[in-house]
Amino acid sequence: MLIISVRALLPAALAIAAATAGAADPQNQINLTVDATMDIYRAGGYNDSSDGIPPVVLTFAARAGRTMTFPSVGGAWTCQNGEPEFGADGETSGYCFTSGGPTNFNSIGPFSGYHMTDFVDALVGVFLEDSLPTTPAPALRFYVSDSSQGGIQTDFLTLSPQVGQVFFIGDGLTGTGIGQLQTFVVPPTATHLYLGFVDNCRAPNNNVPGCYSDNVGSLNVTVFLRKYAPDWVEPTLSTAPSARCCVGMVYDAAHGYTLLFGGGAAGQPNPNPHNDTWIWRNDGWHQLSPATSPPARNGPTLVYDPSTETVLLFGGGAADGTFLNDTWTWDGVTWTQQFPAVSPPGRELDVPGMAYDAATKTVILFGGDGNVALGDTWEWDGRTKQWTQLFPATSPSPREDAPLAYDPLTSEIVLFGGYGSAGDLSDTWTWNGTTWTQQFPAASPSARHSSSIAYDTTLGRVVLFGGVENTIAPALNDTWEWNGSTWTQRQTSSQPGPRYTAGMDFDPLSDALVLFAGWMECCTPDDDTWLLVPVPDR
Repeated sequence: MLIISVRALLPAALAIAAATAGAADPQNQINLTVDATMDIYRAGGYNDSSDGIPPVVLTFAARAGRTMTFPSVGGAWTCQNGEPEFGADGETSGYCFTSGGPTNFNSIGPFSGYHMTDFVDALVGVFLEDSLPTTPAPALRFYVSDSSQGGIQTDFLTLSPQVGQVFFIGDGLTGTGIGQLQTFVVPPTATHLYLGFVDNCRAPNNNVPGCYSDNVGSLNVTVFLRKYAPDWVEPTLSTAPSARCCVGMVYDAAHGYTLLFGGGAAGQPNPNPHNDTWIWRNDGWHQLSPATSPPARNGPTLVYDPSTETVLLFGGGAADGTFLNDTWTWDGVTWTQQFPAVSPPGRELDVPGMAYDAATKTVILFGGDGNVALGDTWEWDGRTKQWTQLFPATSPSPREDAPLAYDPLTSEIVLFGGYGSAGDLSDTWTWNGTTWTQQFPAASPSARHSSSIAYDTTLGRVVLFGGVENTIAPALNDTWEWNGSTWTQRQTSSQPGPRYTAGMDFDPLSDALVLFAGWMECCTPDDDTWLLVPVPDR
């Protein structure tokens, strides 16, 4: 078993190996010049009507398992001729900064917005495919020291931007001119990296691109492209949630952390539920103390809703055996109960039973345990705060403990297995925004329920881990990937112990699938944390 410090995990493995490989494999190192007049929102030939010029571009073949680092970023520039120049990390005070308030760019054409809290004018990038995105990705927020608006601090160790999502690069180090190399995960479908700037006319009063033509100076940027493969590792942690199963767990993109709520300790059938709230950052677990929390429960289901930048919580099982059907939202500060006119019947969902459908901008819920296995499909619209039952032409059979995950590469929600009237299942279904369709892949995991599932941005695959067949059988610890048409088992040199009903999601700041706890066997939960992380391919 490999046990290492979570804080040291990614920079040690990726940055050091990348530097070592760079000396032996110089063709992976590229030097680019970024002129101060380059507008990132002109990437891919798009015209945002600014006075800037198109950004510089690096082109490469699409392939999963790549990272970029920026081992050398030199030069200086400024927002107006005659003003003091600054480096790639931008300016936190001075003529170009003008104010300490946040600067918010909304999405522009096919590109995401870009938010800055206490700095301006850093080097930024955007990954694109051969064609422009049809819809913009969510905007990222970055800050240097002022976390009052939430977001991602600029000293992050790793970042996994989406295609079309404008992201901070700066000088490529955790500090300014010092620190560790930061690692940027290349989206598996990306074929281009564009480098430029986000400029405007005296932020924060004018939040549209412009005022590029009077910029002067340039940056000299070295880009290092690296290939890697995933492996499971167990970090050493100073604190963690207590041992439990059946947690609600999801990455909160608006606030830059993985959110965990509730779950149950040892005991059946309703194992001593919790109502505590925890977050995972790349330095470990931290407990929060919100002013308001949902009642304790086992098996709530959580999903991030980009349309409202909140996390949605639904249902679960109370200590007295009651199946809950209350709806709550998390805004980064506290939990708020919602009171829709209609709600799905109460149910427990020990693994993710909801997924966000980017095409319809709604959340889809399917099945669960409500004294009997359920087979209903519901839609939550976070903008109107209403549940609506859907009646698709085709549906999976009623089942409980069938995990769901959204696959952005196919724009479909994927469902695998679960437990129904005939026992454990091994079927695969996809939701296309209108109906369910059964898939017939050439290979599949064995029949099981209570698996963990999440989309891994690094791999560009839906990943399924573990589960159990018939509950009394030994739990499983195999790792599978869905590529949109079939399942493939992923072989790793290490793996978590067998388990089911574990929490799992992808955390782009850790560049890892984060797996937490679950039943190791009936009915003994654990409190361990595992990460499926990129390990450099030497």
